[in-house]
Amino acid sequence: MSADKAPTRVRARNCRNTARAGLSLSSISEGTFMNKTQDFSSYFLAETSVVDLDLPNGEPMLFQGSPVRVHVHGPATARFTKANEAMQKEAAKRVMAAIGTKGKKEAEDKDADAKFLVAITEQIENFPFPGGIDAIYREPKLKYVADQVRSFVGDAGNFFGVGEKP
Repeated sequence: MSADKAPTRVRARNCRNTARAGLSLSSISEGTFMNKTQDFSSYFLAETSVVDLDLPNGEPMLFQGSPVRVHVHGPATARFTKANEAMQKEAAKRVMAAIGTKGKKEAEDKDADAKFLVAITEQIENFPFPGGIDAIYREPKLKYVADQVRSFVGDAGNFFGVGEKP
């Protein structure tokens, strides 16, 4: 017997055991078990979360005494997925078209990154920077803001259990 047939055999045995217990595979895959609907929402990522920004020295970023916060859409949203796909498509185009044009490529990368961050940002709270969200992400002297937002959305844990009361 080859090794590739063993998983099929185990799967078939599990199917038989399920049938013996009076369950159908469709009822399990649909989230029902013994005529009860199961709630899986506690395992889902939240659609949005909030980044509390820090200054480069580690202190909280405050504007006129209020914390600066960025409300972002996370990886479980269509908005994030669409923005990420657009950024990937732009990167692929640049790779194919810009061989040997390093300076131009870096500027285009920064532009694509800023567009991505703008697309996933719902709002920036307590920081009325001239030009708004786009200007904040494009300002080299505020690079740490974009870095923190990018890092935050890259960690799915920041979108898990958001809003739950301990």
